[in-house]
Amino acid sequence: MSPRNTRYQTPGYIAQAIRDKRKKLLQGSYSCPQCGKEQLRIGIDQNHKEAIAVCSCGLERSLKFVPAFETIDYYNSFLDECKRK
Repeated sequence: MSPRNTRYQTPGYIAQAIRDKRKKLLQGSYSCPQCGKEQLRIGIDQNHKEAIAVCSCGLERSLKFVPAFETIDYYNSFLDECKRK
């Protein structure tokens, strides 16, 4: 095996930016497909086994609850559902 070559490694500042963006996507607000603002919130209620996507523009959808999903997975399924309609 060859030692790691520094010219093939991602610079630290780029790697940190990628990590920060991933954290934001997992936790933060998302862009709404209807109004385009970053006001869409996804709430997960594990007791009632439902996930709800709500935006300040009035868009609200109930999503199928899957225990293995993260909030980004619910957002992607929400976008897929919106594109189908």
